[in-house]
Amino acid sequence: PTNHLDVKNVAWLQEYLTSLPDVTSVVVSHDSGFLDAVCTDILHYEKLKLKHYKGNLSEFVKVRPEAKAYYELGSAKLKFNLPKPGFLDGVKGRDVAVLRMTNVSFTYPGTTRQILKDVTVRCNLNSRVAVLGANGAGKSTLIKMLTGETQPNEGSVWKHPNTRVAYVAQHAFHHLEQHLDWSALEYIRWRYEIGEDREGLDKVDRAMSEEEKAQLERYFEWDGESVRLEYLNGRRKSKKTYEYEVKWFGKRDSRNSWITREQLADLGFSKLVNEVDMKEAARQGLLGLGSKPLDSDHISQHLQDFGLDPEFSTHSRMRGLSGGQKVKVVLAAAMWNCPHLLVLDEPTN
Repeated sequence: PTNHLDVKNVAWLQEYLTSLPDVTSVVVSHDSGFLDAVCTDILHYEKLKLKHYKGNLSEFVKVRPEAKAYYELGSAKLKFNLPKPGFLDGVKGRDVAVLRMTNVSFTYPGTTRQILKDVTVRCNLNSRVAVLGANGAGKSTLIKMLTGETQPNEGSVWKHPNTRVAYVAQHAFHHLEQHLDWSALEYIRWRYEIGEDREGLDKVDRAMSEEEKAQLERYFEWDGESVRLEYLNGRRKSKKTYEYEVKWFGKRDSRNSWITREQLADLGFSKLVNEVDMKEAARQGLLGLGSKPLDSDHISQHLQDFGLDPEFSTHSRMRGLSGGQKVKVVLAAAMWNCPHLLVLDEPTN
């Protein structure tokens, strides 16, 4: 019951439950402090049976010391093995910004309350950032803005073109809702079988506006010719920037041009540039940097690294997994492409 609640709301719930002398409350929770405060009895799951113990969680641990794992991380036997992201091409130091939000303001459509106002954030490869605030303060909105789930009304959000970002939503099950009759293994294979993460394809920062679509229909002068861009064919490194191979509409490949990202942005093709960048970053994560083939053995081992045994990852539908097991699937799936930046919105819920 304490999931998504801030400290004040947890305190209110705790006080409310302990003020009910004639009501029995049955509580399932990972919040050990909350259980200590509200429980008078513990029902412990032992060898497929429930065993009754008098007292709160502290008293229970005195009788069953191995239950310290519920309290102390050091007593837990579970260990996650997270994949290493590898080298980030174009970033020479760990203090260089790879994700930046500048003077961002945001108000949800149909409302007048400003959720974010003139916010500036900078993340580098040394960052371990906690976003703090009361319920409704705008923490999840800020995170969604950084990961491209939403776009600002004012200001800008920039990401280094080679950075891979993994995102786990506040309501983590949202990632799995359409695939509950698949196994966890099948789900990860589906997400990455096209060469990049399908979860990223529908992000707002990748969708083209009507104005940007119209720009693709316009002709402009380039090298003395009137031309129209058909698509971008790839990219190459050029000193301190990247150049992109432009296929011109109605012209042979031999007439393609190499144009810098800055020039293409000035022409209104930033979304096409970002699309190429994301595909290239995904390719480096999935095919290079010591990453794993998308076969059953490697996916199964990857899920084991996140604490999900093959019995559950390969031979069980996700519909039958517990809430904790589903969150492990979501974490493992987000980390498959070896991200440089991991964004977790209340991952312990």
